[in-house]
Amino acid sequence: MNAGISRLINGLLGGATALSLLAGAAAQAQTADKFPAKPVRIMYPFAAGGGMEVVLRVMAEDMQKSMGQPVIVENRTGAGGSIAANAAATATPDGYTLFVGPIGISAITPHLRKLPYDARGDLVAVAKLSEFSSAYVVSNELPVKTLAEFIAYAKANPGKVTYATSGVGSQGHLGGEMLQKAWGIKMTHVPYKGAAEIAVDLIGGRVDLSSDVTMLQYVKQGKAKLLATASRKRLADFPDVPTLAESGVPDPRSTGTWFGAFAPKGTPAPVIDKLAAAFERALKNPDVIARMQPYAMSPAFAGPAAFEKQWASDYELYGKTIRELDLKLEN
Repeated sequence: MNAGISRLINGLLGGATALSLLAGAAAQAQTADKFPAKPVRIMYPFAAGGGMEVVLRVMAEDMQKSMGQPVIVENRTGAGGSIAANAAATATPDGYTLFVGPIGISAITPHLRKLPYDARGDLVAVAKLSEFSSAYVVSNELPVKTLAEFIAYAKANPGKVTYATSGVGSQGHLGGEMLQKAWGIKMTHVPYKGAAEIAVDLIGGRVDLSSDVTMLQYVKQGKAKLLATASRKRLADFPDVPTLAESGVPDPRSTGTWFGAFAPKGTPAPVIDKLAAAFERALKNPDVIARMQPYAMSPAFAGPAAFEKQWASDYELYGKTIRELDLKLEN
């Protein structure tokens, strides 16, 4: 084959590839224009009545108005959240099946258990929805009033201070391990099944510290003490309590606890952008914001690219900590 014919064939092939790409982009744009043409389902991993579940249902009502189709929240509980996540990960990638879940299921559990799906490979980021930061609450029995006094006490009594979490491998557990390194202290981890049990023992003085924001209600009742928060600014309900940054204490975690929305890998980018825009609009709804406040939660929208970056960062951060601790959980 001479050079001229070769150049002609390469040119024709190149042109065909370009036309194919343009056709694909046009098809995706057309798909997005028609989306949604039927109800959108959101797989949610927890039972009805929880903080984010209540918020999500109000958001769904707003999204239905903006997109013109029902947005249905389905409670798919069990298997540590993997049932809900798997339902989305294995769904047709057309934008009609989403998963909304917390950092724990999205960035921590995949390092601890064998799952029926690949979190980073089978799901793509749509939008970050909300965030709340740790609140360092201690028992009234602990002889400290400030975070500085707490750290000094813990250093003077290595291993004596106990910190309660919702279980081995939970975000609270891993966060506590990171803080021990950052603050130069040694605490003893006490895992519980949930916040209700932690509250009973914290109030009773049988455990010293919890970073769960649900403990704030007991601080308001005078049954526990709030030393500091990991939030960017002081909490409105506790204006006299400093943040970690104001206390001059490092926080090794890049973010707090977030909830985000995910779609099956392969979902057209224009469809993801349309979903992200609907989530963003809903997060500006005053009713949604009001539903978040009792849980010390705030809207924290991030679009697909920004949320993907944060998800990847947190996935690596917690994965590194889990590998260092050599943690594994039974399925």
